[in-house]
Amino acid sequence: MIAHLSTFVVGLVFLITGIVKALNSQSFMVQLFRYGLFPRIVLPSAIAFIGLECALGTALILHDFPQWLVPGTIVLILALSALTTWSVSSGRTEDCGCYSGLFVITPQKSILLNLAYILLLDLAWLYPTPDYQTYSWQWIVTLIALPIGSLLGWRSRSKPLIDFSRLKAGKRWSPQWLKDNNASLQQGTHFVVFLGRDCPYCKQWVPLLNVMNTQKDLPSVIGIMSLKPEEIEAFKVQHLVRFPIVQMDRLLFGYLVDSFPIAVLVNDGVIENKWLGEIPKEFFNRIKQFYQSTVFSKLNVRQFSG
Repeated sequence: MIAHLSTFVVGLVFLITGIVKALNSQSFMVQLFRYGLFPRIVLPSAIAFIGLECALGTALILHDFPQWLVPGTIVLILALSALTTWSVSSGRTEDCGCYSGLFVITPQKSILLNLAYILLLDLAWLYPTPDYQTYSWQWIVTLIALPIGSLLGWRSRSKPLIDFSRLKAGKRWSPQWLKDNNASLQQGTHFVVFLGRDCPYCKQWVPLLNVMNTQKDLPSVIGIMSLKPEEIEAFKVQHLVRFPIVQMDRLLFGYLVDSFPIAVLVNDGVIENKWLGEIPKEFFNRIKQFYQSTVFSKLNVRQFSG
């Protein structure tokens, strides 16, 4: 009984995280790319891992061949823990990516959870069910889970089958996301832009966002970065930023966005829309009108005067 319950709990975790990755493999591929281990085979590696994770979770739930599966899973968890420690300490990632954004879990908490899983599996190893046999239907179901997980991962490689993003339209903007800043998005309309220090498109956006922030008929602009306060100030000075930029925790920032620039429109604390790599056409046209009525007209006056 102890063995079955222990492997069931650990297997359920593996199966759930595998399904979440399968429904949105794109974010998992980004995580694998950040590891930098197999940059040329990120897609097949992600698809294979997703299928294996779903199959492993199914096998643990069904208690398939525990005499081999339990110690093998312990070794796998130890290897994944070592990979997480290495990637975080080397600055490649902020977390393990194991839970695909379902929960904001620090690397330290992730390691502690892994130790808990190992403890459960140790109980299953030390107190096995006497004379237990694995039936054919059990490993057949496990084999079926492998291609299903991989197929779902393949289909979601470019667009999520189910979007678990916290920045999805209709969701509320959590005040806790910016708890250390004075910026409040619970009232009024705000154009919130996630920026990266080394993102060339973000730097191209800055003059446009500067203009947008001065127009009373457009939403106020708030930039968000995961840098230290002094690094944010240096970015503002270097690129002549004229709109506020606030700091967000690096781990949370990584859970919310995986590319730049990303913008969301927040109205009274509710996310109304989201854009990746583009400024909404209606806002861009208004900015264009400003340039045409000010900068270009001044140039024409100077040319005429000359």
